[in-house]
Amino acid sequence: MKALLHEDEYLQIFWNEPVRIIGIHWKETTSKMTDEDFKAELTLFANQVEDKRAPRILIDVSNFRHRPGEEVGKWRLTNISTRYNAAGVQRFAFLLSKDLPVPSMASQSSEGEQFLTQSFNDGEQAVAWLTAAG
Repeated sequence: MKALLHEDEYLQIFWNEPVRIIGIHWKETTSKMTDEDFKAELTLFANQVEDKRAPRILIDVSNFRHRPGEEVGKWRLTNISTRYNAAGVQRFAFLLSKDLPVPSMASQSSEGEQFLTQSFNDGEQAVAWLTAAG
């Protein structure tokens, strides 16, 4: 039972209350977003994560087309990941396109992140990992 919390030009934010998973489904329109648009969307999402105190995050990047600049990763760690930590996020999953191999770097938490990170090509596998005990 996914509830749509927000939708705009670039993304949909959903909440699955029974399993307490909050997530983003990025749209192909991200091909025309700027780094500032990307930062604004992540900030909006972090607000929702904090509001729901969501322990699990699922980010569907299969249609994500934006290529963030070099400074965006550091900005995300400082301004977004710290908020996820404070909200009690325990697990974070990326859902990639089914036809892409999962790079090993995409299954590692960044320095300072207090939650496990994993990447998947299959949504069911991602949800199973997110909801696994431990």
